[in-house]
Amino acid sequence: MIASLAGDELLGVAESLWADALDALDLDDLDRASGCGDWTVRQLVDHVAGGAARYTILLDGGTAQDTVATRELDYIGDDAIGSFWEQEHRLREAAEQADLDVLVDHRAGPRSGTSLMQLRLLELTLHSKDLADALGLTWSPPAELLDHLLGAGAPIIEDLRGLGLFGPSLTPASDRPADRLLAFAGRTA
Repeated sequence: MIASLAGDELLGVAESLWADALDALDLDDLDRASGCGDWTVRQLVDHVAGGAARYTILLDGGTAQDTVATRELDYIGDDAIGSFWEQEHRLREAAEQADLDVLVDHRAGPRSGTSLMQLRLLELTLHSKDLADALGLTWSPPAELLDHLLGAGAPIIEDLRGLGLFGPSLTPASDRPADRLLAFAGRTA
């Protein structure tokens, strides 16, 4: 699915990074500010679970227009983590069935299924930082995930930066891979 030494192992690492932060979520936290712009924690959690639902639609041959209705759905319900894993498992099944070389109709423009899955890695990793910040948790992504995203994720960030979906690159707080990724994605540590 995702090019790496261990197949889709990096997706599992990024999913676990998000799920670990999500597991610390209390429903009382949903209306607090997230670490992502002006979104609340609820909006952030819905965005990440909904992203898996949207990517599933795209990998199954749907269009960006087909995904619009998913943006208003509640993916938290009574079990935010269960909902996340349900959507994520559907995404993994769709990715296993899809030809990832085929272009999908992402709202930011056509991209390959492989690029879409790389974008998923970025989303899970960067948004796990947002959620960790909102909940006062330590964010510690593994070096192999960060190294991969600094390489394979860089062209995707640049492409989306050109569309206004990422801010300008910043000076990293340190030479640590986590700080370099955050800075490259236009975020502060």
